[in-house]
Order: sequence, then C-alpha cells, then structure tokens
Amino acid sequence: MTLKHLNIPPAWTLVAIAAACILHFVYPLVVFNFRAIDLGLIAAGMYLIVAPVVWFKRKNTTLIPRQKPTQLISEGPFKLSRNPMYLGMVILTFGIGVSLGSIQALFPAIWLFFFLQKNYVVPEERKLREGLGQVAEDYIATTGRWIWFL
Repeated sequence: MTLKHLNIPPAWTLVAIAAACILHFVYPLVVFNFRAIDLGLIAAGMYLIVAPVVWFKRKNTTLIPRQKPTQLISEGPFKLSRNPMYLGMVILTFGIGVSLGSIQALFPAIWLFFFLQKNYVVPEERKLREGLGQVAEDYIATTGRWIWFL
C-alpha cells in the first residue's frame, strides 16, 4: 500500500483527530468544561459519515473520491448538503475536540474543513459537473455545499 492509497478523506480525518488529541494532551493551554453536546456532535458526525454510504450503494454510483459519478444523489442527507460525508468528518472531529475540552483541540476540525474543501469538495464538484451536466448544475444551485445555506 502506497501513500497514494492513504490519500483519502477518512485517513485525513484520523490525522485531524490524532492532532486534536496531541494538542489537548501535550499543550492543554485553555481547558473548558462544556461537554454537554459532545456526544451529540460525535453521533451526528458518525451518522453523516455512514448514512451516505447506503445512498451510494442504492444508486450504484462511486464512493471513491475523484472518480466520475454515474448518478446524482439528492435524497436523504444529500437534500441538505452536497457533501454530507465530509460534513460528518468535520463534525466528528469537532465533537471529539469538544469532548477533550480544550480550545486547541478544536483547531484540527477547522483545518480539516478547509483541507477537505480544497482537496476533495471542489474537485469533486468539477467531476459532478463534467459527468452530469445540467442536472448537476441544478443540484448545485439549490443545495448548499456544506449545509443548506452555506
């Protein structure tokens, strides 16, 4: 297995989670005790990572980043977000940072958001447009990149 095979969003999510843990345990500069929503964030993140897989299987289209899609999925979590899996990865990482209870443990979630957007979301939208044309354009015009309004 080469590094190219590890260049997938779940691997980068694990890197961000590991960074959150390292930042928390090695440099706990600002610690807070606001953990009331951490499990909810983690659960929502996990749901948004797992649920779209079911839709990819139902529609028989590729789950692998950077491959040309064969069908547009606009049902389920894809009604509210064009990228629910990536949103779930960011929410999961943020939830773990909240669970750890330090401000610096939240920074990797912010980094992951921008990293996924630049390296996966934007290129995949290009592939979506190339593969599905006007159908993709209509979907992109009516559905937010991350959430319905953003």
